[in-house]
Amino acid sequence: MSTATIEQKLNGLVRRVEALEAKGKARPARKGKWRGAIGFAQGDPLLDEALRLGAEWRAKANREGR
Repeated sequence: MSTATIEQKLNGLVRRVEALEAKGKARPARKGKWRGAIGFAQGDPLLDEALRLGAEWRAKANREGR
């Protein structure tokens, strides 16, 4: 592969990386994104069961001195 070909490919890659970096910086970081998850499982029977099972496990572990 000639030096000119390598330089052309390298320049193309540099442009692609710069474009990707610029694209990533153009989008501001979302603050408070976690707030959208609050209450998502409210009233979900699976969550209620998971909480109940967790409480049972913790109570048993406490009784056994873990």
